[in-house]
Amino acid sequence: MDKPLKYTFSFIAERFEKILIIILCVQLPLLILHSFITNYIYAITPNVGTIYSVADIYYALFTILFFLYAQIPFVKYTFNEFEGREDSLKNALYTFLVQGFPIFVFSCLISLFIVIGFGLFVIPGVIILSLFITAPIISIIDNKSVWKSIKEARLLFKKHFIKIILLITLWGVFEMGVGIVFNSLTLNITSSYAAVAGVQIVTNMLFYPLFIVLLTTNTMKWREGLRKLT
Repeated sequence: MDKPLKYTFSFIAERFEKILIIILCVQLPLLILHSFITNYIYAITPNVGTIYSVADIYYALFTILFFLYAQIPFVKYTFNEFEGREDSLKNALYTFLVQGFPIFVFSCLISLFIVIGFGLFVIPGVIILSLFITAPIISIIDNKSVWKSIKEARLLFKKHFIKIILLITLWGVFEMGVGIVFNSLTLNITSSYAAVAGVQIVTNMLFYPLFIVLLTTNTMKWREGLRKLT
């Protein structure tokens, strides 16, 4: 896997139908739930006139939480296909159900620290996210506790921290830029909140699987290099 980016696009293109099943069965329901929860929080949280409100903190918290949690079936399916395993899609969805809760708990805790980090001039939040983002991937690949995967995630971060931070930052900026363009085009047509929210959901459905597959393939490549050094 010398070219993870090329591999990612070919992987998605060749297996689009099965990736779409994961999107519809896992990612879309979580996106709808995220939209419902955050909209409710904004509705009941008073606006005190500051740049950022308590609702914005909760929005960031739930966004990071769902970002970490929703990756489970995508990671498992990517790894299963790389290994050539049978029933890879079925196993990926099963893994989401079986390993989902421990990773959900892990995501809740890490999301809290990341949000605090983002509140401290953004950079600490990016570093914390970069430090722990590969732990769930290692956990899913090795079928072990996510807490036991933190040590190797730290080793990967220590060796590839620039690559990990750049990958997260560049992809985040790219997706945000595309989202802004799509939202602007939508608002030129209609001011309906439902339309804007729908565009945001569709944008996430398009780019999130690409990022997770790319991160998974890179993680597998980095782990191979780490093993060669030990």
